[in-house]
Amino acid sequence: MADQVIDILNSNQDYLQAQQLASDGRAFAPDNSLGQAEFLRLLTTQLQNQDPSKPMDPTTFVTDLTQMSQLEATTKMNESIVAMLTGFQNLQTMQAASIIGKNVQVNGEDFSHTQGEASPFELATDIALTDVTVVVSDDSGVVKEILLPDMLPGSKIVEWDGFDDLDNESGSGVYKLTAYGTDENGDLQSMNTVVASRVNSVGINQDGTMTLTLATGEQIEMDAVREISG
Repeated sequence: MADQVIDILNSNQDYLQAQQLASDGRAFAPDNSLGQAEFLRLLTTQLQNQDPSKPMDPTTFVTDLTQMSQLEATTKMNESIVAMLTGFQNLQTMQAASIIGKNVQVNGEDFSHTQGEASPFELATDIALTDVTVVVSDDSGVVKEILLPDMLPGSKIVEWDGFDDLDNESGSGVYKLTAYGTDENGDLQSMNTVVASRVNSVGINQDGTMTLTLATGEQIEMDAVREISG
């Protein structure tokens, strides 16, 4: 008797599962996608089963062949585009690797200095300034103050020789640059600075652009680079 009860319960469960499957239209929904192989198979079947007394309209036949050719050409074109994009990304990777370790000129205040070498930078102003002062500092404070002649609107290249105010040679590292001057009203005005920094690493973004990580820790886009040097 117990075995009969179990069989009845199992039968009921199977019946309920069958009812749920039948009520789910997705289980029997046809696949509406038609690939190239399916299209060719359908056309071949149509030709094999046509009525000899009423053959297939040649115009329709040519139209079907044209559609199949266009589909094949589109598929090959897509494959070519993918291969071209892959090659372009590989070329970008090689170009990015060649930048690592080089110095780049970028808009900013933090710059990389190498002991024993002069560090050039560019000052830019939109107005005439007097008493122009450039301050080089590190984490401990001011390292060097450089006094410059008056500046007219425009830009000017300046070099720091790497020595501090006590004429001691500064070591390699990251330094900060601050430049300012006095305008015609006697007010202090800051100046834009373009500084050099070493590229530590390069990342390629999903959109194909490159992001540079500098020795200062700053991350910049490739289009922000003003100049690249060895």
